Amino acid sequence: MASRRKLKKTIQFVSSELITDIYFRCLMSKDADTEKAGKITVDIMALNREFILRVNCPDGKDNSKLVKAYFRKLFTDWQIAMEKTIKEIESL
Repeated sequence: MASRRKLKKTIQFVSSELITDIYFRCLMSKDADTEKAGKITVDIMALNREFILRVNCPDGKDNSKLVKAYFRKLFTDWQIAMEKTIKEIESL
C-alpha cells in the first residue's frame, strides 16, 4: 500500500462490500440463517475497527524498516482474516 490513507480506505471498502454481500444473500435466499449473518456482520465490523486502529499506530516510527515490516504483517493478517470471513459468508 502506498499510504495509510489508501490502506484504510481499502479496509473500509472491502468490509462494506462483504456486508453488502451478506445482506444480498439473505434477501435472495429464503432459507438463509439471518442470525448467523448478523454475527458475521458484527465480526466484520470488529475486524474493520481492529485493523483501522492498527493502521493508525505503527511500531518504530523512526525506523523505516520496522515500519515496512509492521505494515507487511498487518496486510497479511488482514488478508488472512478476510479469507476466513469470506469462507464463513459462503457457508450461509
